[in-house]
Amino acid sequence: MPKKTINIRHMEEIRNDHLAQFLDKNNIEQLHVNPAHGVPLPADNKDYDAVIIYGGIQSANDGFDKPYITEELDWISGWLASGRPVLGICLGAQLLAKCLGGEVGTHPEHVCEVGFHEVTPTSQANGFLDAPMHFYQWHSEGFTLPDDCELLAEGSQFPNQAFRYQSNTYGIQFHPEITRTIMKTWLMAGSHLLSNSGAHCADQQIEDESFYGENMGRWCWNFMENWMKTW
Repeated sequence: MPKKTINIRHMEEIRNDHLAQFLDKNNIEQLHVNPAHGVPLPADNKDYDAVIIYGGIQSANDGFDKPYITEELDWISGWLASGRPVLGICLGAQLLAKCLGGEVGTHPEHVCEVGFHEVTPTSQANGFLDAPMHFYQWHSEGFTLPDDCELLAEGSQFPNQAFRYQSNTYGIQFHPEITRTIMKTWLMAGSHLLSNSGAHCADQQIEDESFYGENMGRWCWNFMENWMKTW
């Protein structure tokens, strides 16, 4: 039987990013859901092997104004109780952290991370990240480390960059899935945000992608190969 994932999205488009390319190449069946745009979470998920929670412009704290965020948190908590794997990226990591008892909020100095930033492995990384690397970031909120989780990677502005829960669930603040094409699309759509404190200018981001993009994509594929072994 082919493996199956539930991909929870928060933006309208389905991107051809590194995750999508990996899943397609490995013949993984994918159910794309998007509660933010009227595509509900499945009530019956027993036949699925893993969940991928993508990023978005929303906040994990938006449940009061956006009821689908509360629904997602409840649904993710139920999935976690089954012991099956989860990968949360950016907003997905923040939702995952909140489900596990962490807190989500802005930086105390109200800076953001937009662009390529160095991420450093911790002593608990254990193969997750072997050496410091630059990864693409686009966020203004971060998360505290939930209890019973291992901190795998750190950053200078937002200290908590990646964590592992049990042996098969990962929350990753950065965006290893992003390709150069997608990054350019984001830069056009979010150009008004590049004046925020902590955001790198578009030219720097494009130049940095030339240095760091290939290694980041390779890391993403290697991570996915290892994570899929836990399904």
